[in-house]
Amino acid sequence: MSPQRRSIFASVAGPRAKWVVLAAWLVGIFVVAVAAQLPAKFTEAENNESASYLPGDAESSAALRASEALQGGELAPAVIVYRRASGVTAADRRGIVEDAARLTEKRFPGVVADGATAASGGSQGGGGGGGSPSRPGDLPAGCGGPTTPLPGQPAGYAPFVGPICSPDGKAAIVTAYVTSDGEGETLLDAVEFWRDTVSGSSGGLTVKVTGGAGYAADAIEVFTSINGTLLLAAASLVVFLLIAIYRSPIFLFIPLVAVMFAEVLSRSMGYGLSELGVSINTQSSSIMSVLVLGAGTDYALLIVARYREELRVTDDRHEAMRAAMRSAGPAVFASAATVMAALLCLTIARVNGTAGLGPFGAIGVGCAALSMLTLLPALLTVFGRRAFWPFVPHTATTAPDGASLSPSARRSIVDGGGVRALGPVIGACVLVALLLPLVLLNAIGSATSRLLAALFGWPVLPSLIVGPLDRAVFRPYEVRRHRHERVAGVTHGFWRRVGDRVAAGPGRVLAGSIAVLLVLCAGLGFFSTDLTTNDSYTTEVESVEGQELLSQSFAAGAAVPTDIIVRSPEAVADVASAVEGVEGAESVSPPIARGERGVLLQATLGPSPYSTEAFDLIEPIRAAASQAAPDAIVGGPSAVESDLREAAAWDSTVIPPIVLVVVLAILVILLRCLVAPLLLVGTVILSFLAALGVGYFAFEVIFGFPGSDPSLPLFAFVFLVALGVDYNIFLVARAREETLEHGSRAGMLRALAVTGGVITSAGIVLAGTFSVLAVLPLVFLTEIGFVVAFGVLLDTFLVRSVLVPALGVKLGKRFWWPSELSRMDGAGESPESVEPSDRARARA
Repeated sequence: MSPQRRSIFASVAGPRAKWVVLAAWLVGIFVVAVAAQLPAKFTEAENNESASYLPGDAESSAALRASEALQGGELAPAVIVYRRASGVTAADRRGIVEDAARLTEKRFPGVVADGATAASGGSQGGGGGGGSPSRPGDLPAGCGGPTTPLPGQPAGYAPFVGPICSPDGKAAIVTAYVTSDGEGETLLDAVEFWRDTVSGSSGGLTVKVTGGAGYAADAIEVFTSINGTLLLAAASLVVFLLIAIYRSPIFLFIPLVAVMFAEVLSRSMGYGLSELGVSINTQSSSIMSVLVLGAGTDYALLIVARYREELRVTDDRHEAMRAAMRSAGPAVFASAATVMAALLCLTIARVNGTAGLGPFGAIGVGCAALSMLTLLPALLTVFGRRAFWPFVPHTATTAPDGASLSPSARRSIVDGGGVRALGPVIGACVLVALLLPLVLLNAIGSATSRLLAALFGWPVLPSLIVGPLDRAVFRPYEVRRHRHERVAGVTHGFWRRVGDRVAAGPGRVLAGSIAVLLVLCAGLGFFSTDLTTNDSYTTEVESVEGQELLSQSFAAGAAVPTDIIVRSPEAVADVASAVEGVEGAESVSPPIARGERGVLLQATLGPSPYSTEAFDLIEPIRAAASQAAPDAIVGGPSAVESDLREAAAWDSTVIPPIVLVVVLAILVILLRCLVAPLLLVGTVILSFLAALGVGYFAFEVIFGFPGSDPSLPLFAFVFLVALGVDYNIFLVARAREETLEHGSRAGMLRALAVTGGVITSAGIVLAGTFSVLAVLPLVFLTEIGFVVAFGVLLDTFLVRSVLVPALGVKLGKRFWWPSELSRMDGAGESPESVEPSDRARARA
């Protein structure tokens, strides 16, 4: 036998190395990360404010900084809308005053105590600065102005102003202001109390809390629950899939533990990155967790598949793991490097949230790969081959013969009927589960006693629960499963049959596969970026309901005005006049605040502030304002959304070509040729366009979404290109290995036969983890989860299993041009020469 080549990936599988690796992970995670509460600090570092997504050079960012300086902080208005379709009555107005007493029963530190002063930009008395009438007689009975303190509030705490009555007499609004200090609870606690106090419908009168504070509170409430919900749903799905894949009640916990360690490590490192100033939000955090879980499980499947393959021909589990890591380790490393490189390209994005996802996503994938390349092999060798029970991979030497079993066990379990054999096994598993705490204590005690026995010769504590069950039930069932194993190899099995069909007509398969992908691309005709904040939730939220209620009686932008900062006080009148002349701008307020940074005006827009119509008004308003005063700047929520969309469009144009170049370069280095990388990248691009087309069709026709987020194509592109190339790396790296010995055609077919099952399982797991994003009440995450999940399945079942093998078979050794493989070919494949070793290697 030729000597095995040395590999750094195999060094973790030694009898002593496994304990060192395990101890290092335990110390690192539990002593450093958990003790320092780094994962919790990472969650606290998340910033979900819209402005935090913006590039610092955006005009709305400059306007936000200026308005905060003028107003003494960022003020978010909470607007309480009262509406009766038949008209607000005098009793309703008296009820609003009575509500004032209830709304002010509890005080909150973030709420501005003097609402009239806040509304007038810091001017005491709240005269007409905010646009209130100079004479109370100008207002209907029971109505007030924007700076009129609401009657019924206690002395020293009067945060509510109004009520402002609508021109049609059917609605009234009351406003309070909340100062943002970066802590979500500051705003959320106040808004939740006000909603609990007054929101609802009674006797025809409907009351809702909306405005900037209402929208922010709903966003905070949704984002707060995302991480826990996502991890629970994703972990539950992965557990289910691992049970289905491994068919073992024990083994699934080994890769799952490795993934959980990677998750803790990634969040700990993520906190360190956030301390360096990298922007993190819950959306990026959620996607990072999905990447850790999905990519980690994928890498685990590949390593475990190679390990099982080696366990069937190698007696010693450490040698089997070394051989597995020599083969699978480089593929996992190259795959992770490709995904990380693609994600790091996002750091050049103008949208801060997108730029932040790059390094955080790369950290997630890197931690997943590190765990699977070190911790997983250590755990697998610690637990040994019996961790795969009942489908334990054995060699001829290690295979159980059943000679030591009792006659009753052989009769009832080994040789009995299937139902009769399975009954005791299920009962024993349930018993172990019920007594799990005692089982674990006994296992720890037994392991400790074995260590002490080795050191001092002390007696070994027996396994009091699992030991008897093992002799009576578990071992006999293992013998039964081993006797009923089916033999399958690279010349047999489902994926070999798929390969044979592809090889029978590669040209037809190529044409058919490309035709299917092009048909799916037709869905790109449903492309739309009309998704806005108003439509961003899959469930009903009160802020959106309140905005719709307000829009029926007031200018839709009344609750969320657009800020205009005029640097030159003498130009205020000209700017106000110019902006009012823009079609769609209903009115411009008198000066709200003055200071060294200029004068703050607020424009009320006719359309909803979170609509594409309002976003389209921002540029005309900026043009009009700058014409009147060149140093005037425009901000506010509508401007923030408009600038975000412009930045997202730039990101989607510039970043994808860079990602393609980076991925192509890595593939060229890995495969040491040019044709194969170009073809692989081309197939992934076509697959991405097909998945995006299906996604846009589904959003419009099936889900009924109003459109998609402008960032969706970029996110989907990065994930699908990087993850799609992942599976091609697994296939083609194995094909290159097989081609060296068996030739191009046979090498590709053998690689498909050997990797088909594990890559399919990996694709299902990854698609499943991304589809879990759909359980979150955010349309954007639902959309990206659907597109990526569908794209991964498309890559798994069509591109990787049909299209790429067809290309490899059709081109033959030209597939590897200009590497040495393109100038030589292996010895070819004959069933007689490969069948015996394959059958011995792959007893399934």
